[in-house]
Amino acid sequence: MEKLIPFINDLHDILSQAGLSSELNLPSIVVIGSQSVGKSSLLESIVGREFLPRGKGIVTRRPIEIQLHQVLDAEQGWFEFMDKKGEKIFESEDIRKLIEAETDKVAGKNKGISPVPIKVKYFSKDILDLQLIDLPGITKNPVGDQPQDIEQKVLDIVIPFIKNQNSLILAVSKASDDLATSDGLKLARSVDPNGLRTIGVITQLDLMDDGTDALNDLLNQTYPLQLGYVGVIMRGQKDIQKNKTITEQLKDEKSFFENHRLYKKYSEKMGINFLVKTLNMNFIQHIKKALPIIRETIISLVQIKEYDLKQYGDYDNLETKENKNLLVLTLISKFSNSYKDMLEGRCLDITSKELIGGSRIIYVFNETFRRTVQKMNPFDVLSDDEIRTAIKNANGIRPTLFVPEGAFELLVRQQISRLRMPSIECSHIVFEELRRVVNQISIPEIERFDTLANRISEVFENLLNKCLRQTEEIISSLIEIELGYINTSHPDFVSGMDMVHKDEQRQQQQVQQQKEKSPLQSENESNKFFNFWPFKNNKQTELYDSKLDNLNKKRKTNINSQKQQKLQQLEESQILQQQSVINKIVSVNQQYFMNDPKRQLPQVPNTIKITERPSKREQTEMDMIKDLLVSYFNLVKKNICDSVPKTVITFLVNQSRNFCERELIGVLYKQELVDELLQENQFIQKSRQETKQSLISLRTCLNLLNDLDSKF
Repeated sequence: MEKLIPFINDLHDILSQAGLSSELNLPSIVVIGSQSVGKSSLLESIVGREFLPRGKGIVTRRPIEIQLHQVLDAEQGWFEFMDKKGEKIFESEDIRKLIEAETDKVAGKNKGISPVPIKVKYFSKDILDLQLIDLPGITKNPVGDQPQDIEQKVLDIVIPFIKNQNSLILAVSKASDDLATSDGLKLARSVDPNGLRTIGVITQLDLMDDGTDALNDLLNQTYPLQLGYVGVIMRGQKDIQKNKTITEQLKDEKSFFENHRLYKKYSEKMGINFLVKTLNMNFIQHIKKALPIIRETIISLVQIKEYDLKQYGDYDNLETKENKNLLVLTLISKFSNSYKDMLEGRCLDITSKELIGGSRIIYVFNETFRRTVQKMNPFDVLSDDEIRTAIKNANGIRPTLFVPEGAFELLVRQQISRLRMPSIECSHIVFEELRRVVNQISIPEIERFDTLANRISEVFENLLNKCLRQTEEIISSLIEIELGYINTSHPDFVSGMDMVHKDEQRQQQQVQQQKEKSPLQSENESNKFFNFWPFKNNKQTELYDSKLDNLNKKRKTNINSQKQQKLQQLEESQILQQQSVINKIVSVNQQYFMNDPKRQLPQVPNTIKITERPSKREQTEMDMIKDLLVSYFNLVKKNICDSVPKTVITFLVNQSRNFCERELIGVLYKQELVDELLQENQFIQKSRQETKQSLISLRTCLNLLNDLDSKF
């Protein structure tokens, strides 16, 4: 059992050299407490050497990992720095200066702190095997270069060490402090609430006031811990100044506990020597419990590193030309197949929460392109005045009896031309999606070779650009086809005669509605009322008939007068509009008319725009043109929404998918390029070497663990 601690120390050495210390939580004894509770003095008493930095305020500014190795035949104890293996340091002052220099190098010279640990070994025949970690003391107020949140910074360093479930916590408190408010115990309770792996240490028992004691604390009655408490006496600052040795201090400590009126009953369970034995015994038991977890973790890390090494590839097999050529062909084939799988939906990631590959292209067609085209309305960019102007321009000097076809074709071609840009843009969006697919392809074997990966991307970029140019030409041809021939005979197109019939039906409905709402209807109803008067043969009936005739004449007169008033108002408004136009023309050409009094007609303006209200005929023509535009434009939109996606899939997506492997082989598979393409990334080389070293270290640890099991 006593070989467990040296075994753990060996594991620490192996994993530290391989940089795996953070990946495998090995057992340690972590020393925590408030600033100036005597943590460093306690560690020096355990080691038996004065080697740690001293001073006021925060002294331990970096974690110090201390391995104690018992060497029974050692005549003199010595230290070693872990990064200077084999270099023995015998003097305590030398090791202290090295620790201070290493601290200043990383944490600065003005009280700064750092989480980077300092690793020290001590070999002696007078110690027991242990693995100790001295951490910065918990402090509240910043000094020197320390940040304002120094307490949190210290906690950020301390907590990862004590969170390790394989570690024992040595919580140091002063005898004069209330254990309920001890910073060390409070911090230990936050990660070990049941106190199963925490050992309490109470210092400075000899400095308590007369009449006071810490017996209840030492007997584990005040703040219970599973592993209990140990009281110790250490050198004070005056003792250090008087050059009192640790050996002398241990004798005085033993005398203090044996002669104290309360503590002498428990003196065998007090002091540094008992603490060291307790730590050694509990540490061995803790290691024994942790061994199964350590084994599982090492096996898991070996599997991870083997997988990583496989991903990095084995460069040792690329010594011959044949192997290099075969590798280039294999990687090209893998990349091409991955591209095809992404487009065809065979590269499924069940954890993916978003569309990938070909599904994004379908989304572009259905949700982006088709919806945009279907929402396009001719009258978003076309006003009634522009339609009237087109009709008049199409008539020329011969006004037609029907809606001119020239106006319809002119206006519908303008609308068809609006479909060119969305269609071209659709191909560009799909082009970007294909580039996205290329960038998303991740093949570890290709990532090893930067040149090969870059050249594959270049070839794909050129291939996609070539396919895009062809796709744009065909889309432009589709638009030109629609512009080249306006097929008014299409069965889905509503023709002009259909529009005429619809217009006639609409007019008849309007006339019928007007008749139903005409005042004559009420007159007829009144006539019917008088015609069925019951006293028709009497004189009184004749009187009523004469009155009725007069009433009807008056009503007709009133109706005629109302119509005349409306006509008169309409004529006046037209005269006013014409007069305003003439006034504008006269105002523009006033100087001309003043100089030429013989001219009677106004000058024709350079730009003539329609300003008057449309006549009934013009309104009818406009309505008919609008209906024809909507009908034919919807027909063209339907064609474009169907033909553009087909074109993009055929000439951009399918061609890039079908020709990618042939293009890559044609450009890259050349004897003079193979060596250049297989120039391996420096980072990959370094990572492979580190992974190999990590595997060697982990397998060494596993072998040590197997040897240890065979001995028990």
